[in-house]
Amino acid sequence: MTDAPERDMGLARALWRTRAYLLPQWRHFALFALLSALAMALEIGTPLVGFDLLTNKVFLAEPLSELQARLLGLDAARYVAVEELAEDARLTLRNLTLALLCGLFAVGFVFGSALAYYLTWILQRVNQHLRLVMMDAAVRLSLREHQERQVGDAIYRVYQDSAMVTAVVQNALVQPAVALATLAAALATVALFNPYLGLLFVLAAAPSLVAAWVLTPRLRRQSAAARGANSALTSHIQENIAAARLLQANRAEAAAFARFRSRSHSALDRAYELRRTVAVLSLAVFLCSALVAIGADYLMVHWVWAEAPTFGFGFVAFVGFAIWNLGAFQAARERHISVSAAGVTLAMMWSLLQDMSVGLRRAFLLLDVEPEVADPPQPKPMPAVREGVAFDNVGFAYRDEPVLRGASFHAQPGTTTAIVGASGAGKSTLMRLLLRLYDVSGGAIRIDGVDVRALRLAELRAAIAVVLQENVLFPTSIADNIRYAAPQASDAEVAAAARVAAADDFIDALPDGFATALGERGAKLSTGERQRISLARAVLKNTPILILDEPTAALDVATEANVMARLAAYGQEGTKRTIFFITHRLATIRQADQILFLADGAVAEQGDHATLMALPNGGYRRFVAAEQEAA
Repeated sequence: MTDAPERDMGLARALWRTRAYLLPQWRHFALFALLSALAMALEIGTPLVGFDLLTNKVFLAEPLSELQARLLGLDAARYVAVEELAEDARLTLRNLTLALLCGLFAVGFVFGSALAYYLTWILQRVNQHLRLVMMDAAVRLSLREHQERQVGDAIYRVYQDSAMVTAVVQNALVQPAVALATLAAALATVALFNPYLGLLFVLAAAPSLVAAWVLTPRLRRQSAAARGANSALTSHIQENIAAARLLQANRAEAAAFARFRSRSHSALDRAYELRRTVAVLSLAVFLCSALVAIGADYLMVHWVWAEAPTFGFGFVAFVGFAIWNLGAFQAARERHISVSAAGVTLAMMWSLLQDMSVGLRRAFLLLDVEPEVADPPQPKPMPAVREGVAFDNVGFAYRDEPVLRGASFHAQPGTTTAIVGASGAGKSTLMRLLLRLYDVSGGAIRIDGVDVRALRLAELRAAIAVVLQENVLFPTSIADNIRYAAPQASDAEVAAAARVAAADDFIDALPDGFATALGERGAKLSTGERQRISLARAVLKNTPILILDEPTAALDVATEANVMARLAAYGQEGTKRTIFFITHRLATIRQADQILFLADGAVAEQGDHATLMALPNGGYRRFVAAEQEAA
């Protein structure tokens, strides 16, 4: 699988792809926008009112306007129709103003905190939706696709890159909208004091936009490098933790730590390079805003000295700024700070957006991969497996390297088929093709005459139970581990499955029996015990086809014979089952009804043990001799 889709998806397309995860929450986004507008009006209005009442009225004793006195419930004779406010009137106004501002700030704080929580709640719902879709896509990929991608890379994409959709909503939609609205409101307020002030800040945007245009390609390159380095680091961590026992057994901890340190430093360096460029862009925007702010302060001081009238007298008179005075200077300056802060915030968001677009492209790559193995357009019903499983001239190639060539055989219900051969002969691949973990490159696999590619995947795999070489157990009880593939199974059914797997003896000997809690990956059990728990799990699934990959590799001779006898009886019970073994154990192979000896990707010989041993110079005969000599 190539990364072409990851390279070719543009920023606009990546952002457009998020709509499917945003639209289900549109009502919440609309309500958030309305509440944000109210919060912004409160944030702008509170300082304007406060600067005028405290600075001009309380400190400088200027009389109130009739509107202000009426809204505050104050006597016009004492607060409006006077040359200046009396000392007791100023004290009363001070107390009233401070109480009013404290109330407004308290309401604003609670309102702002609630809005932040509400937005987080909305975004987490969006992220959960995408993460579930990505995980579903990841587990449905074929084994070929998983083998071509590091496990840690898929983990990083699902866990980390998926979060970019919520980051995009917040940093590319919500916060920029809020910042732009704040910037527009601040510029409009400043322009109402004097249009030249608004023009100054508009001019400052030109060099800021040039800086963003020059640095954007570098931001994208560095973001891709940083995410690639962190993805590689995640894969390295996952691989080393999974191989902890091997590292300790070979005293390779120091070498592993040295490799981790090297990769960690590389990831840190790439992240540092990205953040350095972000800092350069933010600094450039800040310098432009700071230079303009200095020029604006110079002009405003001149207007205050001259007591020049404000431009938007009809509006700013509402808060008492009919002329330039100290309160007007402070209020306008506070809006300058808002404009500058909004500009720097937008620069930061633009930088983050470049990083997030890279993350989105990586996240959507999992969703863009067309599954190699998929349900047919018109699936046929799963047959009852009365005629068995037939491989008809099956071929398979991995990365253009042939693995199987013309494999043909038939396994009937009620029989056991042992698949043997040297390592790399294609034994496990045969069974993976039956499960449709891959699809055949040539020929066909049929169940009761129906090609498995014509069946629904879920129905096919529900009819097959598998015991893998690696016995995957979970840190829950033994009963829950056996019940994993059949969650509704009763305790009696769990115990019966354990008896078939010859696991009942050691389970009954445990203090808590089936309720015994296992450690991480079943660490409290021996390898042979874990193997029998996995076998019991497959038996409990009660399927017509059973695949066992080295099911007795960790068992002693007596236990192996016991397990094989019970499995043979199980295969004959009720609806007869078709059982496949992939094994090197001669004791297991001898008991099979049919043996398939694979060589060079083909079924070179097939028959029972006696028949194949009778072949002079036969490959199976040489295989048995080599196994006996090795033993």
